[in-house]
Amino acid sequence: MRAIDLTLPPPERRWAETLAAPWRDLLYSPGPGFRTPLEPGLFRAAMVILPAGAPAVRITSLVVPAFSGELCRLRLEPLADLSLPIYGSFFEPTRKGRIWRMPRDPREPAARPPEVPDWSYEGPPLGAAFTLITRVRVLREHARGGSGDGAFAWTADRGLVLTGAGGAESLLLALPDREEHALFLPAIGPYRVLADPSVPETPGAGVRELLGYGDREKPFEVTVSLEAV
Repeated sequence: MRAIDLTLPPPERRWAETLAAPWRDLLYSPGPGFRTPLEPGLFRAAMVILPAGAPAVRITSLVVPAFSGELCRLRLEPLADLSLPIYGSFFEPTRKGRIWRMPRDPREPAARPPEVPDWSYEGPPLGAAFTLITRVRVLREHARGGSGDGAFAWTADRGLVLTGAGGAESLLLALPDREEHALFLPAIGPYRVLADPSVPETPGAGVRELLGYGDREKPFEVTVSLEAV
């Protein structure tokens, strides 16, 4: 059986550990696809977390072509230099960040505020919800499919489940997108089935569909588990 391991390497697990702390800010890269009217509580972007007492950590998706599709895991990278003006902030929604456009007139600035409301965060400040993250767990995906010589399997660390001081949970999830954006859910909401196996699955919105495998040909099965960092 062909198998792929997409679990977090030790350095990235250590960066995940630093997120169990008070957060100074939560930043995002604004632009097209950041949010849609049909999914108002889901945000797609490169995220940057500023935990207290530790370097900033950039969160994106690592995408790998395999088994007639694309697999992904969350990717964590420390940022030594952080250019705050280019990022929007979930803690201070008035900070919208900058997007880069090739100007028609060379006298125009290449970096400008987002031009469309859906390209930036318009909700209430989230700082109070992330005053302290008390627990960080890895959302691990286990998949198996095919048969005979075509059998395959993979294990991938798809996301992080974050628990706040009041017990509320949020989710960072890798996406198999070309932009390598991650998905952020301030409230885990309809994705709770990924973090709690006791939650009944909703038809069409179960583990398989939420992870992006609704169209995978059978035989194929995927399960998830939560792992300590």
